[in-house]
Amino acid sequence: MNWNRFAVLAVPVTLVGVAACGGERIPPKALADARADYYQARDGVAARLDPTDVHEADIALQKAEHAWENAPDEPSTIDMAIIADRKALLARSVANTMKSQQDVQAASAQLEALKTQQLASAQGRLSSTQQALGATQMQLEQQQAAAALQAQQLKDLEAKLKDARDTIAKIASVKDDDRGMVITLQGEVLFKTAKFDLKAGGMAKLDQIADALKGKDAPIVVYGFTDSVGAHDMNMGLSQNRAQTVRDYLVSKGIPQDLVTAQGKGPDSPIADNTSIEGRAMNRRVEIVVSPKKI
Repeated sequence: MNWNRFAVLAVPVTLVGVAACGGERIPPKALADARADYYQARDGVAARLDPTDVHEADIALQKAEHAWENAPDEPSTIDMAIIADRKALLARSVANTMKSQQDVQAASAQLEALKTQQLASAQGRLSSTQQALGATQMQLEQQQAAAALQAQQLKDLEAKLKDARDTIAKIASVKDDDRGMVITLQGEVLFKTAKFDLKAGGMAKLDQIADALKGKDAPIVVYGFTDSVGAHDMNMGLSQNRAQTVRDYLVSKGIPQDLVTAQGKGPDSPIADNTSIEGRAMNRRVEIVVSPKKI
């Protein structure tokens, strides 16, 4: 967080605090960050595209401000400030994802209009060719030029559709293999040790992933993995429960339920050595596999 930027945004609030309290206390950095990030969400695209989350961020900030005024030394005061900041950041992130999706939809509409126009043009040229055989070569050259233009437009559209992948790559590991696009999230990000209830931070990441995958109509398989510590049957059950939890959360965020399945792999598919702490941490993961779209 750029402190100079906060200084500009938060001057009115800080001066009021000094006037009321004689300048004895300075708001903690967590509260300053929450204010600055909320102002950016309120004054940016989030206010138009995601007003509900902006409103929730506003309420959370008001609670944090109230806690600071009445109980500045309570640990819960800092927690409220952090929650307010996370809500503001979430509103901005969700709005940016929605904006990317709108851009993709607009590009798709433009491409469809272009294809319709090119098809009508090609049909007209074909009719002219049948009437004037002498112009066949010229018309073939025009068709080739139109095909090249369409190929370029398709290439441009693919670049725009790549925005969804780029959005996900900012918050998770993304790679491609023979199964399709593989999104990997470490278990510690999503769950507490030996649990399968999602953490708040894990939900925030899955919110962004779900928003990026909406409308793609691609089959998705959620795989859960564990390290080798503990009984094999216990690890299989834990990995299945974790995969099912992520699957159900994605469905709750708008992914069609018939496109998403869950499968627990337990410790049977390690990607690192289970004899080291680092290796075990890498093996505790969830993979969201998005299969290639059939054309």
